[in-house]
Amino acid sequence: MQSIKIYNDKGVERQALPNLCNALSSWKVAFISSRELMDTAWEETTDLLIMPGGRDVPYHLALKGEGNQRIRKYVENGGAYLGICAGAYYGCQNIEFDRGMELEVIAARELSFFPGIARGPAYGPGTFRYLSEFGAKAALISDHLNHNKLQIYYNGGCYFVETEDYSEVQILCNYLEVENQPAAVIEIKIGQGNVILSGVHLEIGTTHPPTNLDKEIVDALSPYEEMRRRFFQQLLDRLLNKNSPLNRQINS
Repeated sequence: MQSIKIYNDKGVERQALPNLCNALSSWKVAFISSRELMDTAWEETTDLLIMPGGRDVPYHLALKGEGNQRIRKYVENGGAYLGICAGAYYGCQNIEFDRGMELEVIAARELSFFPGIARGPAYGPGTFRYLSEFGAKAALISDHLNHNKLQIYYNGGCYFVETEDYSEVQILCNYLEVENQPAAVIEIKIGQGNVILSGVHLEIGTTHPPTNLDKEIVDALSPYEEMRRRFFQQLLDRLLNKNSPLNRQINS
C-alpha cells in the first residue's frame, strides 16, 4: 500500500485534518512534524507529502532552509507534493496575501514549485478571517479533467497568477466567478516528481462540513459531492502515478 504523510505542526488548521484523513481512508496515512521532516529518513517510505490548510508563515518559520531543501529534493527525485490552501501558497515562489489589509503577507518562499505568484484571497483582500467561516464560499470552478463544473468549499485560498507564462504548468481548474477566471488548481512536473497545488478544499465534503459553515453553503455543495470525491481521487491518482506524462492535453 502506498504511504501518504500529512504535515502536522504549527500553523496547520486542526479542523481540516479529520476531513483530510477521511478523504484518504483507503491509503496508509501518517502525520509528520517539522522536526521529523529534518531528522528522519521519511523520504524512503513516503509516496506523497501533503501540506494542508492553515497558515503559511509558521510553515516557513519551521522549515526554512533544511526542511524545504529536503522537501524539494524529495520531489525532484520522484516524490509527490499536494498543497491545499496554505500548502498551495507555500509551494509557490511568491505570495501576495490580503494585500493592503491587516493579514497582509507579501513574501518569497523556498519550495518554488510554481515559479510565479500565489495571490489571495481569491475573492479579494479583506474576505478572509482565520479560524472563521466569514469568507467561506461554495466556489464555482471548472474541472478540466472531467469537462464539467462543480462547487467546492473555499475559504481564503489563492489563485495562480499568469500561469500561461509557464509551459511546465497544467491548469486543472479555474475559478469561474473570479475576475479573469484565474487558475484554482494546477499541476507541475518537478524533476522526476509531481506537484499539485489547490486554492480550494477538494478534500472537504458535506458529510462532515466545517463547524459553523452556513447551511446555504452546505446546500450548494451537496449536489456536487460525488463529483468532488471522484475529482479528488483523480488528483491522488495523478500524483501517485509518477510515470504518467504531465504534458498530455487534458482539455482535448
